[in-house]
Amino acid sequence: MAGPEQRITAVSIGVNAVLTLLKLAAGVFGRSQALVADAVHSLSDFATDFAVLAGVRYAQKPRDEDHPYGHGKFETLAALGIGLALLATAFGLGKDALETLARRVQGTAGSDLPSAWAFAIALFSIAVKSWLYAATMRTARATGSAALAANAWHHRSDALSSMATAAGVGASVLFGEKWLVLDAVAALFVSVLLGRVAWHLLREQLGALTDRSLSPEVCAEILEMARGAEGVCEPHNLRTRMVGRHPVIDMHARLPGDMPLREAHEIASALEERFKRRFGPETIVTLHLEPLKGGPDVPCPAADGGKTARA
Repeated sequence: MAGPEQRITAVSIGVNAVLTLLKLAAGVFGRSQALVADAVHSLSDFATDFAVLAGVRYAQKPRDEDHPYGHGKFETLAALGIGLALLATAFGLGKDALETLARRVQGTAGSDLPSAWAFAIALFSIAVKSWLYAATMRTARATGSAALAANAWHHRSDALSSMATAAGVGASVLFGEKWLVLDAVAALFVSVLLGRVAWHLLREQLGALTDRSLSPEVCAEILEMARGAEGVCEPHNLRTRMVGRHPVIDMHARLPGDMPLREAHEIASALEERFKRRFGPETIVTLHLEPLKGGPDVPCPAADGGKTARA
């Protein structure tokens, strides 16, 4: 049975297929370069939907001998692919828009005005893609899917690019040939917008692939939770990262040196369960226990905040 990620992505595939055809037809027959650029953007949305499906499918496979931490980074790779596709699209659209602007400055570009149909399709695209962004992001937040969140931003960028397209095409349709340059300006704006979204996605996913630590706020919360756990002394050497949707917590803590192994194990298991209740049942926790000097009646020394090693 398909999960929520697959269902919303299937809807996205259908919507993007229809929008791509509508925009391309309206751009070609309605004489709008900006709308053709917008159609290419929707086509890239259509292609990345399949990357999301593949990434989510592999990421949900259970842990095995070859992947003891699970397959979550397949989803990270899918999100990275979306960022690369956006960047390539932004470069191509920007290049075409600059060439058109140069021809208009030189007076060698055509003077055919975009049609009102092209303007109407751009407005329709804004409404549809805004709805698709909201639905996809809502599912991404509910499931914790990085690939789905990246795809939602792809939908948002398509909605914003349609706004720019509608502004450029609308000005040309309503005010005549002297405003025709705004069609190419709108296409250039779309490319810059796409480039910014692509950079944001690439930075986030490269951080995940290179085992960037969780945020300082989350690391501080983890240390505070450990300090508040019964029997745990001096949590330190905290290292964190993400494997797909699931955090990995690696931390040292001290216990009295002559504490029985069974009791130490129970304390460590209770802290591990505490982390899983907070960050999810699939959280991977590794605790390294060290002895305190002195007997079982020696209290924990005052915590100094510990050291967080950023992996």
